[in-house]
Amino acid sequence: MADTILIILQASAVASIFTYMFSRGLSVRPGDLRYLEKRPGLLLRSLLSIDVFVPLIAMMVIVLMVPARATAIGLLILASSPAAPLVLRKIAKAGGSKEYAVSLHILLAALAIVTTPATLALLSEAASLRLGISSLAVAEQLGLSILVPIMAGMTLRWLFPALAQRISGPLEALSNVVLALVILIVLLSMYPLLLALDIRSYLAITLMISGAVLAGHLMAAGSPEEQTTLALESSSRNVGLALVIASTYAPLENALPILVPYLVISTFLGLIYIRYQKRRMV
Repeated sequence: MADTILIILQASAVASIFTYMFSRGLSVRPGDLRYLEKRPGLLLRSLLSIDVFVPLIAMMVIVLMVPARATAIGLLILASSPAAPLVLRKIAKAGGSKEYAVSLHILLAALAIVTTPATLALLSEAASLRLGISSLAVAEQLGLSILVPIMAGMTLRWLFPALAQRISGPLEALSNVVLALVILIVLLSMYPLLLALDIRSYLAITLMISGAVLAGHLMAAGSPEEQTTLALESSSRNVGLALVIASTYAPLENALPILVPYLVISTFLGLIYIRYQKRRMV
């Protein structure tokens, strides 16, 4: 991939994440952050599912399936990238708990400054994949692209609530458009590599997503709405964040092609799971 395309991908992905997290901060209400505060058990299970079990599932898939190095690296990066931008809308349409989803999403995004570099370091060491990624550099990048805009958005909402409410929706829509364009660039510029993925890679992606859905479903046992929320949050990884990490480190560019199949397979399996849950709720 040309250096120019990598620079465009990185800049666009960072812009998308920054804009999205700023819009999230603008839309956060004080009560949104208290849902998990009142449910410490659910909070612990949620963090275990998303930040511990999903990375472990990715590790198990890599060990058992032994996919191509590029696929393995892509899975490790995705497993380290929680809080997918589009998952809140998906959860709302699926009948999940909106309050739980928003509270968990903001918390995951804020913690990513620590959990993402730590998970990447641990998984790459366990899988014997020397990625050459600086944990400190990733943490600094995440702080600027996630933590800063969230705090800025929440501050602006506190100072100017009417303005925040008016611009949060358009900004979120803009971030989604930018992310879609980034994914389109990846698709158009790397389709030969995309087509070159073998069946073992597709199977590894499918197993990781299925395991993530199951982990979320089991860890939120009890309430169907909370099960749906955690299952979708666990399996929907942050492709924008994964793009930032992969495009920042040029040697990892071959990991980018699995991001598109991950999105497609995750959407397909998510629809199957949502249909199953809706039948249970009837």
